[in-house]
Amino acid sequence: MIRSPPSRWRLLPYSAHPPEAELAAAEALLAGLAHTPRPALRWYGARRPALVIGSGQRLTDVDTAALATAGITLHKRASGGAAVLFVPGFLMQDIALPAGHPLHQPDVSESYRWLGKVWAAALGELGIAARLVSIPEARADAQALDPLARLACFGGRSPYEVLVNERKLVGFSQIRRRPGALLQVGLYTHWPGHALAALLRLPPAGRESLAALLDRRVAGLADLLPEPPPPERIIAAFAHALADRHGVILTPEDWREDELAAAAAARARYAPIRPPEEG
Repeated sequence: MIRSPPSRWRLLPYSAHPPEAELAAAEALLAGLAHTPRPALRWYGARRPALVIGSGQRLTDVDTAALATAGITLHKRASGGAAVLFVPGFLMQDIALPAGHPLHQPDVSESYRWLGKVWAAALGELGIAARLVSIPEARADAQALDPLARLACFGGRSPYEVLVNERKLVGFSQIRRRPGALLQVGLYTHWPGHALAALLRLPPAGRESLAALLDRRVAGLADLLPEPPPPERIIAAFAHALADRHGVILTPEDWREDELAAAAAARARYAPIRPPEEG
């Protein structure tokens, strides 16, 4: 059998900078495709807690007083969806695919299929049996979803996201621009459902209901394994699965000057924002 030559993707350094820097870096990675249309991947984490809401989510969904009391900053990302809580132990991944790349699918839902399969294979290497959400299942879930769950990004289910024991472990989102697509991934070591619910503008009973609902629908690695794997093992398992399924070799590289400039220019757009005062 004739095998295709391996595909080399850029692998950027792992980072755990302030949330506004990481959000700006994601945009810079996508913008960089206009200069060098070559796939790139990066991993990053959270150094301190931050609440990040979707591009279309209302600021009034957030509890101003709770944020101030907890000392947690609020940010708005470029992708859609609802609230995500950045906390230490939340592992995030960005993959930039240039337009025209074989894995860059025109259909938004189908663009996640290959990624879900790679993640399921990677989790299998870690001893976690996972399955993917089908498109009909995602549509049916969206129609039946409790409105409370819509306040949290992990509360819903998108096509080809990864479930373990019928709870979501790996969540996806994406940003599409002319140069290509940025696929964004996140999974938690410890699912912070109660902490997230406490930051949303809900009555006490609503917060308890949301936290309980999310705990039934979402899992962290600590819910599945007695000793959750460190990020290094997850990253290595993903790299192996990506190479095995798609012949991709990840080549460590530094950020280019044009990407660093784009990140610096975008950082102000992701600076902490002050939500409307409650009243």
